[in-house]
Amino acid sequence: MHKPAQNFILVVLIFSILFFILRRYYDDSKEFTPGGFIKPFVSYAPPRFFTAPKNNIIACGIRNSFFHITQNLMCLVYNETQYLADKRSFNDPWTSSSRDCASEKSFFDPSESVQNDKDTVRFAILKDPFQRFVTLYLNKCVEKNECYDCGSDMRCVVKKLYNSLAEIQNNTNTTLVIGDIETEAAPISWNCNFHEGIEKWKLMRMSSDLEKRISAAAVLLERLREQGVKQAVFMRIHNDIVYNDIANTTQTSNKRDEAEKQVREDQIVRHFLHKIYLMDYLVFRFDRRVLDPEYKKIEAKFILNSVAK
Repeated sequence: MHKPAQNFILVVLIFSILFFILRRYYDDSKEFTPGGFIKPFVSYAPPRFFTAPKNNIIACGIRNSFFHITQNLMCLVYNETQYLADKRSFNDPWTSSSRDCASEKSFFDPSESVQNDKDTVRFAILKDPFQRFVTLYLNKCVEKNECYDCGSDMRCVVKKLYNSLAEIQNNTNTTLVIGDIETEAAPISWNCNFHEGIEKWKLMRMSSDLEKRISAAAVLLERLREQGVKQAVFMRIHNDIVYNDIANTTQTSNKRDEAEKQVREDQIVRHFLHKIYLMDYLVFRFDRRVLDPEYKKIEAKFILNSVAK
């Protein structure tokens, strides 16, 4: 081979190596920017509070985040004698006519004295955001066909949900219609008046995993014990928390498996879910191993400060 040809090949090889090195460096050094992501702490989703005044406990029910457990648990604590006499369980369908506590204004509306008491405990049970979306999707989209005009098309659902939430967070029009799907799917940080400060809340992350649910139940029960909840109701609460959700999950296990698989593997679905729920993972310190690689190690404090501006 002639020397000029050899030199040309060598130059091309060197430039190719430099190009790939520089590109790799650029890719690795790119900083995450929060543009396009749904912001945290938008005062939007109307809070659902449940109160046990005699024990100074306020719970916030977050839709699709063990809401039924929170609601039934607080009804039991509100009046354990009536609840047990009626032979209720956390698995029973909730209707206003079937719960004695549902007719009590003080159950839903915390008094000023309870809110201002320094000994009042506030708690909320939190579910992993992607798992929370799966619960919403199965209930509203698959079972009830109430997700826009998407049916069970998950790609359609997440795209329209993202667009709706983005419109809400950017809209100052107080007459903007609040849709049921947006209320139920809104980020966790949009709930419970968390925009007023989450430091006063006891936040308990719970999952469908039995071991983790038992652990979360133990923490919750300790909080209730500190507030004077009777020992006699502890085992009832423990059993209903631990085994109630297993029954619900098993009932729809095949559909849930399919939905969870799409959430894990469909890149279009994942793109929009990251856009909607990333800030929840950062704010509430959920396990980020379920996220795409570029989101697993970003500095949460820096990003949250950026979106707050």
